[in-house]
Amino acid sequence: KIKSQAPRRLSQLGSFGMFRLVVSLFLALAAADCPDGCPRHCPRPTDVQSELVKQHLDMGKLWGTYYEIAYHDNTQPRGLPDQLWPPFAADCVRAVRSPIGNSETVKTVKSYRDLFSLNFGPGAGVNAICDLEFELTEQPGVFRGHWSGNMRRDLNNVNNTLIDVGVAKNGSYIWTLEFQCKEDTTGVAFAAVNFYHRKPLLSSDEFAEMMSRFRARGIDWAIDVSPGLKTVNQQKCLDHQSYPARNASVSMCGQGALASTFFI
Repeated sequence: KIKSQAPRRLSQLGSFGMFRLVVSLFLALAAADCPDGCPRHCPRPTDVQSELVKQHLDMGKLWGTYYEIAYHDNTQPRGLPDQLWPPFAADCVRAVRSPIGNSETVKTVKSYRDLFSLNFGPGAGVNAICDLEFELTEQPGVFRGHWSGNMRRDLNNVNNTLIDVGVAKNGSYIWTLEFQCKEDTTGVAFAAVNFYHRKPLLSSDEFAEMMSRFRARGIDWAIDVSPGLKTVNQQKCLDHQSYPARNASVSMCGQGALASTFFI
């Protein structure tokens, strides 16, 4: 850790300390997400969900590993050329979801855990692993996230809305589209979209299907507003075999951590 009582030069921090410093500064400097181009208010979650999610969501099919394919989300660094600081993007983003407790049916699950990981830097990079938790609400696919981190108090509580899912021939879910929105007295202050798939790499046709289904939800502004949609580099961790274990311990991004607040 970087010890505040002992000032140190940047060259003495080492890669681990530098990583924490860069993440801290990014989160501290993150600006409002919608200065222009967004509506005055966040849409109601049920207004942006597909009928499949609203009427037929099966939570038991949601568990497991998903790779983020693309995002518009200011809690995840975009890197150059979109962003001068930090100069690197969040790579290899992955979510491992599991119910909290033993039951897997929508009628009895009250909350779920999302072990969310990001990779930064050259080569194999460094992983940050976050312990996100979401409560289920009365509306299927509308989850309430809580975060006790101190760097982004504006996002200590935020809804994560599942707006659509892709269904495989065997009935399992193969991808999810998710949307978060929060407003303040000035209007929409935070809006994020996340494209997740069971596979880390997609064909252009597979991604086009997800995009078409997203566009059908009527919230194009959430990805068209500057700086637009960012594609995640998953090839990096495939090449270096540097994904963390699916049951990895939290690292640099735990609940209550001063230097980390990430939402999916």
